[in-house]
Amino acid sequence: MKKMNSFRAGVKLGVGNINNFSRLFAYLIDWYIATMMAGIPIVLINSFVKHSTDVSQDLSKLPKDMAILAGILGIVFYIGYFVVLELFVYKGQTFGKRIMKIKVVKNDGSDVDFWTIIKREAIGVMLIEGYIANSSSYLRQVISIATGVNIMEMATYLFGIISVISILIGLASTSRKMIHDYVAGTCEISNKEEQSGEAFHA
Repeated sequence: MKKMNSFRAGVKLGVGNINNFSRLFAYLIDWYIATMMAGIPIVLINSFVKHSTDVSQDLSKLPKDMAILAGILGIVFYIGYFVVLELFVYKGQTFGKRIMKIKVVKNDGSDVDFWTIIKREAIGVMLIEGYIANSSSYLRQVISIATGVNIMEMATYLFGIISVISILIGLASTSRKMIHDYVAGTCEISNKEEQSGEAFHA
């Protein structure tokens, strides 16, 4: 219990100590890797249907059923990157966050769980902010292809505005919390001391 209280006190002190460059750089690393991960099922389906290895984010070039399947699998792989790493590998860290020594925790300082990650990445990032992750693009395309209604242009503008607002909130707030953090009840903290301790004990 003493260790947990000490940890939570450290989390409280660590909130807001993350500079904007660190968070941006971590995001870019994770965006690139997650995008590549999401491309795996799309490449496989492309190779099966069209005998092509094109890595295109345009699902409309595929037959309707295959386009919907590719989009759903792309979303699963994209979000799965965060779930697997933050839940099973680094506890609250992706590769980008690990490199930049940032960790995602719940507001009470405890480790994130499966549903917290889903609320953060699927609801907060993909559905509400809807612009800063490729999973959002796949979701919009799946909806457009399934319904026959082109929502791409309107949704891009709408979610672009929401994403800008979220970024501004993160920049203005001392906690650096964006909309997806408020949705999931999470915050990002500096993890330098913890990782330094791991390296020392190794």
